[in-house]
Amino acid sequence: MCCAIPFRNPGSFTHFFSDVMVTIAITGGIACGKSLVGSYMKELGLPVCEADELGHAVLARDGESYAAVVGEFGSTIVRADGGIDRVRLGALVFSEPEKLERLNALTHPAIMRRLRAWIVNQPAGTGYAAAVIPLLHEIRDEGHWDVVVCVTSPQLDQRRRLAERGLAENEAESRIRSQFDQARKMERSDYVIHNCGSQYLLREQTVRVVRSIRGEAS
Repeated sequence: MCCAIPFRNPGSFTHFFSDVMVTIAITGGIACGKSLVGSYMKELGLPVCEADELGHAVLARDGESYAAVVGEFGSTIVRADGGIDRVRLGALVFSEPEKLERLNALTHPAIMRRLRAWIVNQPAGTGYAAAVIPLLHEIRDEGHWDVVVCVTSPQLDQRRRLAERGLAENEAESRIRSQFDQARKMERSDYVIHNCGSQYLLREQTVRVVRSIRGEAS
């Protein structure tokens, strides 16, 4: 069934970052369409930040996590120009859960600091702000957001999209297994959007969710 499922009544917001702004975390499994949902929210007038983009920034040569990550995983992950080779780093950490946990511990605090700074620096009068955070539940940060939206997709579609990104079957499986399963993410979210049809249906679900959060009639 491809429909958005709400779990929370509009208006019951805690306002963790601001007395007036509602913050929305978009999460879900890998290759489920989280960024696409984020782009639709942006079209609907919400500012949207991508945690993955912040992850790139903290791993840049002048980033907060660069030295610690290179120190932890060695010079083999460093390109000739001094930057971190994200493909090599990914191959290294997704093959061993302990290494992935270590990488997350070295990068996620800096990513979340940047994300919180982005939120508090939104212009005065901003009523809603959203962020795409793939590992929201894994880092146990869902309690700091007013609304959590989970985007799900059938595993066959996940694998197909990962293959289109150039990942081998075993690499795709290791990335899927590295995250909480989708059912667990759904249980801990306020809304669930099912990406199991056309982009039109995905956008329509996103519109319904945003209207519900805003307290507007469907």
